[in-house]
Amino acid sequence: METTIYALTDSHQECRNLSMLLSGIYNFEHNNTTPFLILDCGDLFKGIYDKELSVNAYLKIKELLPQAEIFITLGNNDFGFKKTDFEYLKETIKKFEKAGINVICANLTDEKTGKNLDFVQKYKIIDINNQKILITGFCLNNSCAKKFKCELTPPEPCFKNLIENINEKYNKIIVLNHHWYSYSKSLYNFAKQNGISIDLIIGGHEHSPIQPDYENNIFYPLSFARTMYKMTLDKTIENIMQIPLEKLKFISELEQPVIEYEEKTNLKKPIARRILNLTKRYSDPCPLGTFISDTMKKIGNTDIAFHSTGFTMYPLKLEDSKIITPYDLKQVMCESSSVIEKIEITTKQLKKVFENAATFRPQKDRGNSRFLQCSQNLTITGKYNNTTRQYEIIQIAINGENLLDKSHNPINSERKFTCTIDHYIGTGEQGFEILKDIPKTKILENGQEIRINEMFYKAIQQAPDEFSNPDYPSFQWIDL
Repeated sequence: METTIYALTDSHQECRNLSMLLSGIYNFEHNNTTPFLILDCGDLFKGIYDKELSVNAYLKIKELLPQAEIFITLGNNDFGFKKTDFEYLKETIKKFEKAGINVICANLTDEKTGKNLDFVQKYKIIDINNQKILITGFCLNNSCAKKFKCELTPPEPCFKNLIENINEKYNKIIVLNHHWYSYSKSLYNFAKQNGISIDLIIGGHEHSPIQPDYENNIFYPLSFARTMYKMTLDKTIENIMQIPLEKLKFISELEQPVIEYEEKTNLKKPIARRILNLTKRYSDPCPLGTFISDTMKKIGNTDIAFHSTGFTMYPLKLEDSKIITPYDLKQVMCESSSVIEKIEITTKQLKKVFENAATFRPQKDRGNSRFLQCSQNLTITGKYNNTTRQYEIIQIAINGENLLDKSHNPINSERKFTCTIDHYIGTGEQGFEILKDIPKTKILENGQEIRINEMFYKAIQQAPDEFSNPDYPSFQWIDL
């Protein structure tokens, strides 16, 4: 007997989108009594709307559709950045489990002991429609979990050990893998080489569209809960379709809390005209990133500026609307705690910064979290070295002046430039160790530190008075 599966991922507190997808599932299933699966591949948290809206949406859909078997794996952002975030996650898991919603993550361990943490299940085997399905999940390792003495171990050996130590019988395996597509493909191949057949992988973490891998049954719904997959599992995965939000209809039980929140917070209230076309690219120069860095450079009154590419999540395109709302601004800038700082940096140090920023540049199959968005007066030229298997910085130019010689070494290694950066990379995060020990000067406005998100909001609201051309330039990164 076939089982219907719905899969979504990375809702990131986009509660209107999440509630719409869950409404769609309700409209498909409310006249049925047959059990079915809802699979969420993580990053439920870190976003604009209130966390409780996301939590309550899942609790409500489980109440309305008790025949739904819901499985959610942990995403890297679900751990949060403060202890209160981590405690909220653990309390949410308890709340979900009490309601019959399963939260799974097989590779979450205690940093000191190496043992799996017991507040989340490693896997679960369910009897559903005459099948026994093993469902497990994995999350990529990064600084979020490490802040709370947690370690997310590599999925492959963890998965192999898990399978070898399960005595209960099952006939299907589903994996929720919150990681880049290339890692899901590697996990599938690893399992196959070890005689393990994975029937379905639902992926998360990718914010760029990933084409469905029908051959290996690896599917990535669009992030921010913009689409969900619907499919059936019997002997094989069949009837696969990806459903966008536009094809679904809200139910009042899930829509009303969202409307009340939007009205209470003025989230959708117009606050400025949309004058600039600030498109975004995660691992390449883009107008949005350069606009932010140019604003930092102006406020810091420095020679150059750069910031972490991961601070922005959405573009601010002209074609989307004539106006800008608080929702639009918060959707663009996901960072609300990092402040901007001023440093003096030598040419030698600057070269090391861009070497780190380009560490993953040759690997086009995944995003480069270390990439920097820079002020438009910077031009970086680089090349992948097939011998060393590293990306080499060939030239750095500031205002058209080359700083490196023909051997790619600094013409004057100790020449200094003033630079505005964000506090996050300034503490050495994302591999920018070279910035960690450079003395910092706080940039103040009216005696207060300047948060990067507030700086961006103010600059966007002032843009109609400062710009007439909608096409904002990007800094240049040239690959030879």
